Order: sequence, then C-alpha cells, then structure tokens
Amino acid sequence: MASAATPTRSFDRLREHSIGLPQVIFQSITHMAPGAAVAYSIYISVPFSRQALALSVLLALVACMCAATAIGQLARLEPSAGGLYTYAARSLGPWAGFIVAWLFILFEPLVAPFLYLEFGWAMREVMGSEAGWHYTGQWWIWVLLMTIVVFLLTYRDIRLSTTAGVILGAFEITVFGALAIWMLLSNAGKLSGVPFNPNHAVGHWNGVFRGMVFAILAFIGFEAAAPLGEEARNPRRTVPIAVIGSAFAIGLFYVLCSYAWVFGAGVDNFVTQATGADPWRNLGKVFWSTGWIIVFLAICNSITANSNAAVNAATRVFYALSRNRLAPRALGRTHPDFKTPYIAIVWMSIFAFVLSIILGWKWGPLTGFALIATLAVIVVVVVYILICLGCMWHYWTKRRDEFNWFLHFVLPAAGAILFFFPLYYQYVKFPPTYPIKYANWFALGWIGVGIVLTLWLMARYPDRLKDMERVYVEDETVAPATAVAEPA
Repeated sequence: MASAATPTRSFDRLREHSIGLPQVIFQSITHMAPGAAVAYSIYISVPFSRQALALSVLLALVACMCAATAIGQLARLEPSAGGLYTYAARSLGPWAGFIVAWLFILFEPLVAPFLYLEFGWAMREVMGSEAGWHYTGQWWIWVLLMTIVVFLLTYRDIRLSTTAGVILGAFEITVFGALAIWMLLSNAGKLSGVPFNPNHAVGHWNGVFRGMVFAILAFIGFEAAAPLGEEARNPRRTVPIAVIGSAFAIGLFYVLCSYAWVFGAGVDNFVTQATGADPWRNLGKVFWSTGWIIVFLAICNSITANSNAAVNAATRVFYALSRNRLAPRALGRTHPDFKTPYIAIVWMSIFAFVLSIILGWKWGPLTGFALIATLAVIVVVVVYILICLGCMWHYWTKRRDEFNWFLHFVLPAAGAILFFFPLYYQYVKFPPTYPIKYANWFALGWIGVGIVLTLWLMARYPDRLKDMERVYVEDETVAPATAVAEPA
C-alpha cells in the first residue's frame, strides 16, 4: 500500500465526518457574508462602477465561478483540512503548496479583523443617528463584543458553529433578497439595462474593472468549505458542491441586489445615495419604514456569521500546517471534548482583536476596514490564479485520461486571465492613495518573503514541504500519489 512507505506522526484529530452538506455549504455562504458584502464590500465599488455596478459584480461572478470550478475539480480528489494549499501542493508541487499556505495565513486571518472594524463602524453610525449616542470612540466596544461572540461560537463543537452558520446565513439572504425584490417591484416601470452598461462607470471599462476589485472582496469565502474536508461527510462530493454552489448562488444574489439598488436609490441619485453612510439601512427606511431595523439586524447577523466561518477556516489551516511541521505544534492540538483546534482559535481571536484596535485607533474603523480589505483581495486573487493553473496542470499531466477541455482548461484559463485585471488596475492603471496604498506594498512584500522562505525550505527542509502533498483521511495518511485514496 502506498501509505506504508510514508511514516506517520501522531496528531490530535478533528471531529471527522461529523457535518453534512447544509453545514458545509453554509460555511462557504456565511464566509462570503451576503448581507454585509452587499452593504459594505460592494459599496466600495460604487465610486468606480457607479451606475454600472451590476456589470462589475457580474464579471466578478464569472471570474469566481471559473476559480470555484477549478477548486471543485481538485477538492473531489483531496479532502484535507489544508484546503487550498493541499490542492496546490498536489497539483503544482510542494513549493506551490507552501506559497498558497503563506498567502492564506495572511488573507484568511485578516477576514475577522476587517469584519470587526466593519461592525464597530456600523454600530457607531446607527447608535449615533438612531439612538443619539455620539461617543466617537465607542467602535472598540463593539469590536470587543463581536470578538467574544465569535470566540464562543468557534471554540466549541464544529457542529455548533456550522449549524449557527446555516441559521444566520438563511436569515440575511432572506432579508436582503426580499428588500431587493421589493425595490424592483416598486420600480417595475423604470427597469432597464443601465446597471450593465459600462458607459456609466468612471472611464467606462476602467471603472468597471476597478469596481470589480471590491466586488471580488464580496466573493472571498466561497472556497471556505475546503478546510472542512476532514470534518465533512462524503467530502469528495460535499466540498465541491459547496464551493461551486455557493459561488454561483450568492453571485446571482449579488447581481440581483446590485441591479435593484440602482433603481431603488434612483438611477440619477444612485451614486450620491450609495456613497452615503449605511445606504442599505437608508433603503430599508425608504421602502420598509421601521423595517430598517430588520435590515440592520441582517447586516449585523451577516458580520457575525462571516467572522464565525473565517475563524473556522483559518484555524483549520493552521491546524493542518502544524500537522505538516510548518507551524507551531500547539496550533495542531484539539480540544479533548469539542475536537476543535482550540489553541489556534484562542490565538486567532487575540490577533483579530488587537489588529482591529490598532488600525481603528490609527485611521478609524472605516479606513482600517478598507485597508485590510484591499490587502486581502490582492493576496486572495494570487491564490485563485495559482489554483486555476494548478487544476490545468494536474489534469493535463497526472490525470490525462480524465482531462476535459472545458472543465480543466477553458474555465481555469479564463479565471486566471480575468483575475489578472484587478491586479493590473490595482497596481498599474489606478493605484489607490495612502493609507490604502500601504496594502499594495505590504502584499508585494509578503509575496516576496514567501518566495524566499519557499526557496529556503526547499533547500533545508524538503521533507516538510513534501508533507504538504499528503492527505489525511480517517486513520490513514495517504502518501503522495496520483491515485485517490478512499477513506478507510
């Protein structure tokens, strides 16, 4: 047997095969945070996309569907808590696995802090405008509250946090979807193709692609089901469905909300309304009167669910890196009762809170959120490009008899090309101003350090890099091989 040739190391196990398709798919959906993404992530696209917002979102959907298909094709072969880095290691080689892991440990741990800042800003705005509490520094109180809530959700059983994700995710999608449809019905006689016309963006296609950068931010997380590969039942089927299904379904949801937003705010007044403070809460007031409270609750709910999913995903990858001897051993320990990587969760919670406080203190919660969000987008786009290339290479060289021109070449190649445009516009065509521009340089620096570390590990610890190709399935460690190992 292939695995006999590879010595195993003892390690704490997660609660294997304990969650089903609904929990796994909502891990991806809630990580995308549909409600908060519409209200705040896509919101950042408006100054560039303007009335052509839905076109930017649609292009982001096409790009992310290409990447999701590539991830899904690799996920059906490699169930692992390592998620994307395992896919990269077994498709392109251990060097690519480490690069993806290095990029992942930057962008995934950043998701929770930028959400905490987003929550702090949103709560400060609503408490000031609706409750009359105008204490400017109150945002940190809300950051602390969100940190505690997410810690309590993720520290205990994975079944608790993922079930909470199903409930929270369903609520936010229902509320925002209902409001979007309400706005469309209220403006039935005024609907047109304006939101898909690039002529309405700043500089036409230039503005569309710049807006696409932050539309991609709204999609980050569709791959979050991948690190649950060891805790999901039937992962070779469940994880691909979750990754591809969440990207497609929530992408359509984003297009619907973006399209409805233009007409709900009024085509001529859209940019002014959409760049104001908390525009979706204001839409709730216009169309639902006091029902705005439900909209705001859906936003807060979305932030909670996204943070919960992000911590789940990040800590599982740290757990896997520890198992591969590329992270401190303590991060690979699981709770004796809950079977969660509890030490990683504790450290992740501390990191997210401290980073949120530092950036919020330095630049304010909204600017701090935008800075982290920009950094996360740059890094995750590079990861998606690598995974698209990995899918093409893996099926062409190692699974030639299964190679499908559309699934394994056309879609991944299209994804890699489409993801190039946001990077080009972010760095070359229209780079941001400071302090947001710091994100550009930090991302480049992080990638450069990752390349140097990869070369060092290849020379000094090649066996540790080789470990990244291994897939842990139930009680058996599967050695690197082109054959797919089935669970024992």
